[in-house]
Amino acid sequence: MGNVTDVVFCFAVFLYSAFYFATKLDITRTVPTIMYFCYMGLLSLGFLMITGTVGFVSCLGFVRAIYGSVKID
Repeated sequence: MGNVTDVVFCFAVFLYSAFYFATKLDITRTVPTIMYFCYMGLLSLGFLMITGTVGFVSCLGFVRAIYGSVKID
């Protein structure tokens, strides 16, 4: 379930960048438009990698801490 949250967050970042492009920026040419959306796509994917890594590492640490305290007889 955590990965779905990460994907939705990154999709929202990309949608906001499209909204910002449509409302605030004055870019009318094709090449700058393609560059903007490619960079925003890469930024969104970067956020996805960062949030996914943080979630995985924190869950891994939690599981190791919990199962590390269990004694095996």
